[in-house]
Amino acid sequence: MGNAPASQRPLIGVTVEVLEPPAYEGRRRYQLFTDYLENCLRQAGGIGLLIPGDTPVNDVDSVLKVLDGILLTGGDDIDLQPLGGPNPPKTSKPIPLAQQTLSIALVEAAREQRIPTLGICLGMQIMGVESGAPLIQHLEESDKHQAGIEHRVNAVSGTKLASLLGEEPVEIKSFHHQALKHPGETLKAAAWSEDGVLEGVENPDHPFAIGVQWHPERSPNSIATQKIFSSFVSAARNYREGR
Repeated sequence: MGNAPASQRPLIGVTVEVLEPPAYEGRRRYQLFTDYLENCLRQAGGIGLLIPGDTPVNDVDSVLKVLDGILLTGGDDIDLQPLGGPNPPKTSKPIPLAQQTLSIALVEAAREQRIPTLGICLGMQIMGVESGAPLIQHLEESDKHQAGIEHRVNAVSGTKLASLLGEEPVEIKSFHHQALKHPGETLKAAAWSEDGVLEGVENPDHPFAIGVQWHPERSPNSIATQKIFSSFVSAARNYREGR
């Protein structure tokens, strides 16, 4: 798929994190781990176009007009306070408000326009918050899900994610301390960890809107990772052809 002519390859918008000073020489900068593009998206046949985290919300419609899919990447933490929730705990490292607002707007617009969407870690949590899901701001046993630790998840029978992963436990790599308590209004549970943490969500009324709490890009050679990205890019290609 990655060798297809560029004219046939779907354009995927990839969210990019904003790092505020003093992260690097006291200057603001953008950050994106290359695994998302180099080892996953391109291998599946997609072309990645970067969406900086401080892109004005008013530009969302213009951005989506040229895209065939949205990849919501991982990052730091959601801040519930601007959404009417409590102040972030001391364990939290909130992403910039502009980035959070943009990400939620992208998810909402992609849902309404039926644009294929894949959310990873923070990206899944953004999908959940947009769906009205409550956020657990710090897991009591977060060490079981942080620092790239490997553990198993089980896809929910009958879901699109189960059709990709199968219904046997799958080894994945996690790096998070927040989680969704439940999927919210427009999403449904698609995978759980063995200790009861929600690890996957999807919109059953959407061509492709899947969120995973783990980091598939950290295991690019995994069959599960390859199936997720291949299915995502295939859905984006179908969207492109149906424009």
